[in-house]
Amino acid sequence: MESCHSFITTKRRWKLAFALDTGGLAGNGEQESVNDDGSNLGGTRLGRIVSAGGRELLRKLNSARKNFPMKIFLVLLGFYTANALATILGQTGDWDVLVAGLVVAAIEGIGMLMYKKPTSLSAGRLQSFVEMMNYWKAGVCLGLFVDAFKLGS
Repeated sequence: MESCHSFITTKRRWKLAFALDTGGLAGNGEQESVNDDGSNLGGTRLGRIVSAGGRELLRKLNSARKNFPMKIFLVLLGFYTANALATILGQTGDWDVLVAGLVVAAIEGIGMLMYKKPTSLSAGRLQSFVEMMNYWKAGVCLGLFVDAFKLGS
């Protein structure tokens, strides 16, 4: 009996982990439309999935708009940093290996801080700072990518 109960619990957890919250229908099981305008889009499962996807996309777009000018500035600053590192410090040829090592260490360090599992000690301001540094890192990567094309031509 105990093994059967754990199987059901495990199966239920598995179902909840992969279920898409589509807003659902009314609790009485009737085929009522989610929209008040009488359209049948919300009445079907596909309609609920499309509606939930639209809400999720709007939520992500609205969160991307937050601090948008600062994000653009940091990407451009990273682009400039990459160009400066590639042209000024790499001009003599003596510093190439050291600069490449520092750039890789910075990119990997920022990536580690950005994508590690969240801890209870991470403060909101520190997490926001790391997210902003991730935009600078994206600009550095973009700048190095463009410089590689300049070297290839």
